[in-house]
Amino acid sequence: MDAKTCDEVDLEGNTEWEVKTITSTVKQYLRSLPEPLMTYELHGEFITPAKSGSPESRVKVIHSFVHKLPEKNKEMLDIVVKHLANVSDHAKKNLMTVANLGVVFGPTLMRPQEETVAGLMDLKFQNIVVEILIENHEKIFHMLPDTYFPEPMPVSISPPNAPPRQSRR
Repeated sequence: MDAKTCDEVDLEGNTEWEVKTITSTVKQYLRSLPEPLMTYELHGEFITPAKSGSPESRVKVIHSFVHKLPEKNKEMLDIVVKHLANVSDHAKKNLMTVANLGVVFGPTLMRPQEETVAGLMDLKFQNIVVEILIENHEKIFHMLPDTYFPEPMPVSISPPNAPPRQSRR
């Protein structure tokens, strides 16, 4: 869309516009981009934390990857996710919960470069990433990521299912 024509479009005063039509148009535009807003290069990095870790570590890692996106991608993603957060604030009326928005916009905002069975298996994790973006919009887009305090690593030497060690006394 051209910036000049965007300013001329009155979406609020025109009752002919339907929310579904506008949403479909935005989704179609985002899908038609040569590369998704959450780039092919970072796709795997966004998916990995969604598969494991504490909720806090997921947010921290995804936050850091958002700030590795090209600036234009990050700016547009910020606008889209801010809107989705606003939509989710009205979930009681519109039924668009954060989870529902993740399902609808996950495949639009991020997708693998090649469609594979593994890519289909990651679909739910794409949705989780988008949910995290919506739930943590202000922090992720308006604060710099915390790069000085990495997630602590577990120090257990025992296998995960090993019985506790007995005292030698």
